[in-house]
Amino acid sequence: MSDLKLSGVSETLLIPLMGRALESKKTDGILKDKKSVEVFESLDYDFKKFLDPDSKRSMLRTTIRTTIIDRLVENILKENPSITVVELGGGLNSRFERLDNGRVRWYDLDVPEVYEVWKQFFVETDRRTFLPFSAFDEQWITKVKQESKGPWLFISEASVIYFPEKEVQQLFQSLCEHFSGSYYLFDSAEPAFLEGLEKDNDALKYCDAKIKWSIEDIHELEKRFPTIDVLKIIDLESADHEYRSLYPADFHKTVDGYQLNLISL
Repeated sequence: MSDLKLSGVSETLLIPLMGRALESKKTDGILKDKKSVEVFESLDYDFKKFLDPDSKRSMLRTTIRTTIIDRLVENILKENPSITVVELGGGLNSRFERLDNGRVRWYDLDVPEVYEVWKQFFVETDRRTFLPFSAFDEQWITKVKQESKGPWLFISEASVIYFPEKEVQQLFQSLCEHFSGSYYLFDSAEPAFLEGLEKDNDALKYCDAKIKWSIEDIHELEKRFPTIDVLKIIDLESADHEYRSLYPADFHKTVDGYQLNLISL
């Protein structure tokens, strides 16, 4: 078993990892991810605590979110096969393995403690690099701009939402300043969703991390940052997306207001 030393926000990456692995083991799973199964089965960690009904329900949410993001990224890759993708707070996500088209330039960005685990399972190549930085440390911006010319697609999946409003707004400002015209795909939560999580006894109760950034209306970003244009919004809780039927009948009793957003910067 592989040694694991993750804490705080970094520990939350284990919830979607387990979700992807368990879904991949199903004969009719919506996602097939051999690498996630490999990593999940190799880590020395008490994953059993995430098997209570409420936690399994939240893992289903993360797996559906991941699958929808994959489909959106696939569509962008069809239009821009040589695009540069930067996953901000990518954790142990194996999206590169799932979507690599042989031409895309890919960066997985996360803090150094995640990199120590990442390099046990993943290999850097001439098209795939790990950047051991926080998304809020602008050193990575300099490196990405030096090594790639764009266009760029940035992805934040369950990462920046764990940080305070001030830091998140600064990230938007930096992306708009340095990567104007690029895509940014990220999840966001309304204030009511955070209240629902507490009542719903989400899997996060097992991690020392809380969602800190919320936004009532994603179009507020267009007012704060003149270059931002909201291109697509997918409500993960109540919209009629193709995976909606997978949710249990009572899934929406206490949770609402969680969505994916695709914007241009």
